[in-house]
Amino acid sequence: MAVNVRRGLEIPEPSDYSSCEDDDVTYFTDLQRPDNNLPESARVISKLLNNLVDSAWEVISEQEKIKRDEEPARQIPVLNATKEMKLPGRTNSIVSSDDGLYLFLGHTHGLSVISSSTLTCVRTWQDERVEITSISCASLGNATHLLFTVDDMGIARLFVHHMENIHLIKVINETEDINQRNICAKFEVSRSGDFGAAVMTSSGSVWLDVYRFPLDVWLKELETKQATQTQQTTEAKLSPVILLMKIKPPEIPAGTSLKSPSEVLQKTEEGTIIGSGQNHLISSRQWENQDAAFKKMFMKYLSSSSVMTPQQKAEGPSNCTLHFLVREGFHSMSGEANAARDIPIAVCLWWNGSHNLLEYLLLKTLKEKDSEPRPDVLWPNSQEILCSAVSACTRFIVLGLDGQLVTIWDRRFGFPYANIVIPGDGAICRMKLLLQSQLPGNPLFQGPFLPTLQLVLTCRNGACYSVTAGGGGDTCTVALIERY
Repeated sequence: MAVNVRRGLEIPEPSDYSSCEDDDVTYFTDLQRPDNNLPESARVISKLLNNLVDSAWEVISEQEKIKRDEEPARQIPVLNATKEMKLPGRTNSIVSSDDGLYLFLGHTHGLSVISSSTLTCVRTWQDERVEITSISCASLGNATHLLFTVDDMGIARLFVHHMENIHLIKVINETEDINQRNICAKFEVSRSGDFGAAVMTSSGSVWLDVYRFPLDVWLKELETKQATQTQQTTEAKLSPVILLMKIKPPEIPAGTSLKSPSEVLQKTEEGTIIGSGQNHLISSRQWENQDAAFKKMFMKYLSSSSVMTPQQKAEGPSNCTLHFLVREGFHSMSGEANAARDIPIAVCLWWNGSHNLLEYLLLKTLKEKDSEPRPDVLWPNSQEILCSAVSACTRFIVLGLDGQLVTIWDRRFGFPYANIVIPGDGAICRMKLLLQSQLPGNPLFQGPFLPTLQLVLTCRNGACYSVTAGGGGDTCTVALIERY
């Protein structure tokens, strides 16, 4: 019987078109080959595919060319310094005068005055035991500037720079016994130089001292001393500084014992303002119900980080941030008609860990029975305040809150101008108001004019945003620097 024996299958040799990529190339190559045996529809499809591939390559080549042309334009220019000077000692702080003529440097062993035009040191005040860590300035005109410094030991000093001379006016927290000295944590001054405020700490307690400076009297005394004393004089005995008020962190308001609105009116100073924080008709039970209703309504917005532990509540605030406010508000304030527009009439502040922005009037006299000042205006917020900024006219107060919230208060009308939620999860740590549309020239303008505000804020994670807020709740947030 004949038997057909089948041999084993032969493995073909590897071809040049074994890979997937080569298969694609072979496919397109086969389409490009003219094959008269293919039907008309296949030849049309092949032609369309070839045109599509050619168009795609042209678009890609054109985009790469545009990208190469734009690369030189995107390069950040590098600026070289036109002048250079060696800073004296270890410089910790630097500030410029409003007129731009001088730079004031705080460093080890004192402070120096630098001419901004020549970058040369024109005057110095030296003390081997002093290292100035912060310095602020207020320009008074006629080459006169007030300088406020704080050194590494927490000692605050007040200087005056007059006719290129430096005079030490006063050591704010000077005491004979060093163990009883109050430590100055921060010293702020108003733009006009009429008022100053120092955050003081001692034995675990903290408070804010607000001062008024007799500028007109000081200028006359300096002119008299300038004619009789030499330029080497570094100390000047001028009129004393006036301590206006000592502000302590406010306590949580307790329930009132007043029974009727008539009793509340009798307790007010002029019988015209109710609910200013000095007198109210809210019982303890109402405070508890209000707090419970607020937490229930906004529970999803309240983060656990904003809830203070009992230990933190017992310790209390450790510092405060303040801003001087000029005449721009909507409240009727006694004595404001006699105040100049650039002279502050109030100071607003918030304590660390607090939800409330407090405002105190500067032009009213405190009664002896009410020596401890109470806030005249209270601006409540839903979250803890982390940072703040004010506009140039001080009409708008911008607050950065916990939970990536930004609230802009309008002092003229007394309500939030805008509420903005910042994307991301980084806590807001710094804000700066950059741009403000032109306000009407008439300060008494009360029409529907709503300016546009622009501010830049940074977060602790390094993200930076530009926020534009307009009238009617129109807001726009743009990420300048993102964190991934």
